[in-house]
Amino acid sequence: MLLRAPARQSSRRAAARRWCAARPAGSAALISLAGTWLIVLPFLGTPGALLQAGVAGSAGLGVSVPLLACGLVLLRLPVLHAIVGPVATSLSIVALLTCNVGGLLIGTACGVLGGSLAFSWTPPTVDTSA
Repeated sequence: MLLRAPARQSSRRAAARRWCAARPAGSAALISLAGTWLIVLPFLGTPGALLQAGVAGSAGLGVSVPLLACGLVLLRLPVLHAIVGPVATSLSIVALLTCNVGGLLIGTACGVLGGSLAFSWTPPTVDTSA
């Protein structure tokens, strides 16, 4: 009895699976991870460095916040994948120059890979033969 999932839970899981299959969820996750990594990385340093305002702080937010927005747009509006993919890739490459060598290359790698996956994603086809 404990091993079987309730019918309501399995229907929720199936609905979530259908929703996720209709969107570039993997690329959105990678792009959001890149944006999150680029925001969090400066906070891992010394607290005194965070109190100093400068170009590096604003450039980090100027790249990472749009990357997070790209990830959310991919989940909400998957039709825009051909626009959001190259924008996320470009922002990730700009992060190499502005954000601690692109988040120690982890943020840039996740962003470029996610942007490439978003651009190459194709929407699922609907079978109308029935």
